[in-house]
Amino acid sequence: MKILSRMLLAGGILASASALNPLVFSSDAHAYVCKGTQYGAASTKRIKGVAKTSARKKWEATMKNQFGYSWSVWSIAAGKTVECHKTGARHTCHALARPCQYVVQ
Repeated sequence: MKILSRMLLAGGILASASALNPLVFSSDAHAYVCKGTQYGAASTKRIKGVAKTSARKKWEATMKNQFGYSWSVWSIAAGKTVECHKTGARHTCHALARPCQYVVQ
């Protein structure tokens, strides 16, 4: 009987805790909402890696200016590509992606 009482008490405490703090015991649904159009930005630099990074940063700045900060995160953008070509001693890179926004449902 004591074991059953302890189990019921523990279950009651657990149920009370979950009612007080649902974040501890449940997981919210997380999702991304993405624009339907791809947007691009380009950068030309002497070093290819620098040109790639610069193109991504320009893409983020452009999205921030057009849609706001929450749409400007390169790491969650959809269909990301960065293509580069070399002309003479310089590399031109084009970053292209659909901006996405993180939402909690």
